[in-house]
Amino acid sequence: MNPAGKVAVVTGGNSGLGAATAQALLAAGAEVVTLDLAGTPPAGARCVHGDVADPQSVADALQAVDGPVHILVNCAGIGGLGPIATADGPGDVAAIRKVIDVNLLGAINVTAHFAHRMIANAPSGEDGERGVIVNACSIASFGGQASMTAYTASKAALASLILVWCRDLASHAIRVMGIAPGFMTTPMVSSVPRAIVDELLQDAQFPRREGRPEEFARLAMFIIENPLLNGDVIRLDAATRPPARTGFGGQKA
Repeated sequence: MNPAGKVAVVTGGNSGLGAATAQALLAAGAEVVTLDLAGTPPAGARCVHGDVADPQSVADALQAVDGPVHILVNCAGIGGLGPIATADGPGDVAAIRKVIDVNLLGAINVTAHFAHRMIANAPSGEDGERGVIVNACSIASFGGQASMTAYTASKAALASLILVWCRDLASHAIRVMGIAPGFMTTPMVSSVPRAIVDELLQDAQFPRREGRPEEFARLAMFIIENPLLNGDVIRLDAATRPPARTGFGGQKA
């Protein structure tokens, strides 16, 4: 899909991966609306404040976006660390639920509402495409580390839904893809000590460094613009396979 002149909604679009993707869409000529709880959108974008974990808030956000929506990028997400159980007691299930509410149910809420809006779009381009949806998954979707029950559960489930949603929406000419980034320089991980970052990246092949939000955005744009990309998750991690546990959050004994 050619983004020029199209309406794009980016959740979590006021910072990190979402902000970089919003900026790339704006540069390509799209009209961009960010859906975020706080913060300021990139220059040229409009922000609708809302909570992706709240279905009514998402429904209200949909009503605040006038007309067709052609592109949806789900980047809203939070982190969370904690073992499922220790010698002192069971893990914090309420904290696990909060992460799943935002990362998984949030993407489900937004996709359900905005995909419904996309179905009414007029066909566009050679293939008659009506929309494209890109979801921010994670390398944790495929191999979660110790103490990552919440984040891994949310991102693994989201990755498993990419093909399901592709099949749900294919008859409406809407594509669905996922991106699974490795460790990226975003506000969500800005407090991680340098020694732990190095530990997380020790098994990266090349280049052995953190990913940059603009690299996520470039891949999102490639997906949006290439009509044969559908129903799959692309890893963006320099072939990183993180260790089973690190010193972060007391993961190492």
